[in-house]
Amino acid sequence: MMTRNAVICTGLLLAASFAATQEAPAVPFHMPQPDGWRTETIPFPLEFAPDLDYKGIEELRFAPGMFDAEAEDFGSYAFVWWLPEETQISAIRLEKDLKTYFRGLATAVAADREFDPGNPKHDVQIRRQSEEPEVYVGFVQTFDSFVTRDAAFLMLKGVVRHCTSSQRVAVLFTLSPQPESHPIWKDLDTIQDGFRCSR
Repeated sequence: MMTRNAVICTGLLLAASFAATQEAPAVPFHMPQPDGWRTETIPFPLEFAPDLDYKGIEELRFAPGMFDAEAEDFGSYAFVWWLPEETQISAIRLEKDLKTYFRGLATAVAADREFDPGNPKHDVQIRRQSEEPEVYVGFVQTFDSFVTRDAAFLMLKGVVRHCTSSQRVAVLFTLSPQPESHPIWKDLDTIQDGFRCSR
C-alpha cells in the first residue's frame, strides 16, 4: 500500500502559480464535482509543460483533503484534457505526455519555491485495459515539489470519451496514492462515470 506522504499535490496551488494571469475559459462539458471538492480550469498550452502541443483546456477536481497530509484523500484528484477530436490517443502517447506533464510540474514548482529537487525519477507505466469503453490503467512515479519534496507514487485510471457533436476527445484521468479498494475511488469513479460531453 502506497504511503500518503509519497504523493504529488497539484491544483489550486498550481493554478495560483501558473494560471493566475489567464482568464479561465468556458467549460462546454459536464464534469461532476462531489460535495467538498474544489475545481480549477487551465487552458492549453500549460505554462509548466509547454511541450504538450495541445489546444484545449484542462479541468481539474480536487478531493477535500488534497492538501491535508493527514487526510485519507490527500493527493487524490481528477482531471480531463479536452482536446481536438483528431487527437490520437494510445498507451504510448499517454505515457510520454504524462511524463512530460509531471516532470514539468515538479520542476516548475521547485523553481517557483526556490529549491533544487536534484534529479528525481519520473516514470509512467500505462496499459490499455479495455477497448469499449477505452480504458487505460497504470501508475505514475514523480516528485512532489509542493509538500513532501520526495518521491511520489500514484495509481492512475484514464478513460477516453469521443465527443463527436463537439468535435472533441476527452481524456479523463483519476489519480490517488490509495489502492483501488479504498473508498476514495468511489468518488473518483463518480467523476469519470458522470462526465458528459455537453452541459
